[in-house]
Amino acid sequence: MQNMEKSLKPVMANSLPAGDYRETLINLFFEKFHSKMDVQKMIDLAVPLYDKYYTTDDIKGLIQFYETPLGRKTVKALPSLMGELTEASQRMGQDFARQSMLEVMAEHPELEKAMEDAQRQN
Repeated sequence: MQNMEKSLKPVMANSLPAGDYRETLINLFFEKFHSKMDVQKMIDLAVPLYDKYYTTDDIKGLIQFYETPLGRKTVKALPSLMGELTEASQRMGQDFARQSMLEVMAEHPELEKAMEDAQRQN
């Protein structure tokens, strides 16, 4: 949870308009979020899902892995890695979307004109 929060805070800050309120809002959000977290409920949610995908021997292997230096590094790095990967893929998707729209408009100027006409009418 701490790693998730650490990687989520900058994402939240970047998604909110700048201002003195922002840090307070984010801190209050996490206070409220933590108050709703129940570890036993999370375990009750996770066990059937792990059971669906892993055998008992798989779980034992995972435990052995996570007790190794690489396993501990993985646990520590994965939330930040996933957060950064999500941000990077969103930026890439936005860039591809922008490029695609510019190319479609360049290839079909009649659609660009129709869109401009529609914007003027609204």
